[in-house]
Amino acid sequence: MSARRAAALPWRLAGPLAALAAALVPLVSQACGACVEDNVAATYDHQTVTRAKTAGNVMVFCQVSGPFDERQLRHSAQRVQGIKVQSLRTSAQPPALSFAVDPARQSPQAAVEAIQRTLPAGMYLTVVRLIP
Repeated sequence: MSARRAAALPWRLAGPLAALAAALVPLVSQACGACVEDNVAATYDHQTVTRAKTAGNVMVFCQVSGPFDERQLRHSAQRVQGIKVQSLRTSAQPPALSFAVDPARQSPQAAVEAIQRTLPAGMYLTVVRLIP
């Protein structure tokens, strides 16, 4: 084999070997929390959403900004009238909260405002999606 041909051989294999290596390495992805879909997906539970729809409740999905304190967030939400406690879901990454609320007892926005009033300073909720 000529020296020229021997030197070219590794370059011919580089592309296929790189593709094989990339296919074998498991991909790890994390939600960045920047888009609405990340915040919804972080706390989405199909069974909970289905139960809420059947009962005539509204699912509320919120982004949480500032220092994240799950214990305080849950405690605050559990005390709000109209929120179905069993529907509460939280996520630390991305920081998110979801819950079902009975619109006959309280509007989704009023429920979020009631939670917000009892949260620590600097922790804020932003509604990102409602599912009636």
